[in-house]
Amino acid sequence: MKTGKLLTTALAASFLVAACSCPAQRTETDGAAPLETSAKAATVQTSSGPVAGYIDGGVFTFKGIPYAKAERFMPAADPDPWTEVRPCRAFGPTCPQDKRAGWYDDNQAFAMHWDDGFPDEDCLRVNIWTGGLKNGVKRPVMVWLHGGGFRAGSGQELISYDGTNLARDHGVVVVTLNHRLNVLGFLDLSAYGAKYAQSGNVGMTDIVKALQWVRDNIAAFGGDPGNVTIFGQSGGGGKVSTLMAMPSAKGLFTKAIVESGSITELLDPRISRRIGAKTVEALGIKPSRIDDLAEVPYEKLLAAYNGALAAVREESRQDGTLPENFLTAILFGQTPVVDGEVIPFQPSTPEALAISKDIPTIIGTTYHEFTRDREDPIFQPLALKQAADRTATGCAPVYLYKFTWESPVLDGAFGSAHCIEIPFVFDNVALHRTFTGGGADAVELGHRVSRAWTNFAKTGVPSAEGLPEWEPYPKKMNINIDSTIN
Repeated sequence: MKTGKLLTTALAASFLVAACSCPAQRTETDGAAPLETSAKAATVQTSSGPVAGYIDGGVFTFKGIPYAKAERFMPAADPDPWTEVRPCRAFGPTCPQDKRAGWYDDNQAFAMHWDDGFPDEDCLRVNIWTGGLKNGVKRPVMVWLHGGGFRAGSGQELISYDGTNLARDHGVVVVTLNHRLNVLGFLDLSAYGAKYAQSGNVGMTDIVKALQWVRDNIAAFGGDPGNVTIFGQSGGGGKVSTLMAMPSAKGLFTKAIVESGSITELLDPRISRRIGAKTVEALGIKPSRIDDLAEVPYEKLLAAYNGALAAVREESRQDGTLPENFLTAILFGQTPVVDGEVIPFQPSTPEALAISKDIPTIIGTTYHEFTRDREDPIFQPLALKQAADRTATGCAPVYLYKFTWESPVLDGAFGSAHCIEIPFVFDNVALHRTFTGGGADAVELGHRVSRAWTNFAKTGVPSAEGLPEWEPYPKKMNINIDSTIN
């Protein structure tokens, strides 16, 4: 349909170039018990100090807990400690970023309900949902990495990211987080001295720091630090893929789920350093004064970075080095860099695959992604390649899926679009009904999909009543997840 084509074209521009994200209006639960907000009811001692959350329907919720602090372009460090109980009941700052193109499209704004919070460079925060605190139960932990490429998004942008239902009904501890993005997280200044050696990847080392915080603190929130699953969609899936190639992340998670984010090729340092140099030049900063970058207003810094990205992209187009793959070309210049230290190898190489050899993995895509009227020709081959590479090198089992359920919202304009599986994974189909429609069949499918994801977190096998038997690749190329499952 014409409307569908226009909507999905707009979605592609919004999600891939600016961000992939979803909503954030919270819906009250009919007949819900009163909130328990006393600090006495939900206080936890973390490695930095005590934090107070609240209890909603038996779920202990903590938001905006600092897991680290960081100076511009520098690796994150432990946060400053505190002694008084710190209120952690509201989401903390999000990383500054571009305006979201979807804000100006009524259809997207209605369906997605983005909540982009308030920006601040001091944005390294985690949010936690758990069914109990130090009550003798060691719950599997699921750490969600948000979408938006490596440029945008946050751990709160979608109402779908709310971890209440997974914590209450599925017995897992859910963690979402914010980390540095765009010019703050991935500007490669390594050519300007050892001080900046990791600057092109600090957005990823932030996530490693968050996983270290989970390892050291999650037991106090009822979680099992020895059973941690990382999962993410779009850019979040790309972050999961990247973490599996990072030596510093080894041992911090036991399972991984990549949803529409099978990135197997990261930035070459020759390109990332060109972008860094052009950004510095555009700001008129001499190499001997490189530390002055720390004082440049963010908007000016981002504008210089965006200009440098555009210039290097055009140079690469003219000299024939711009990648032919659509997804890689869209993300060109905007991914982590294979710097030889933080990320020593491209994710698809045997050396990188060996780092995560023992990690069972779920990998999949949606049917349409950004191609409303036909099966997606881009994301699915990338997912198959990632599965084939892991299997060929003897890695732990890989489970493939294709999410084919189609949204009825806006006369079916979105189809099985990019992001559509997220409400099902979090068992938030009714909560995010502006995207899913919230029908009874869809809600039931959400129960089954979320059981498969949480059972995978518990056991390493994505089984669930009502879903077909899901054998590892290559025994089963994938399972189709749609409304016909019963």
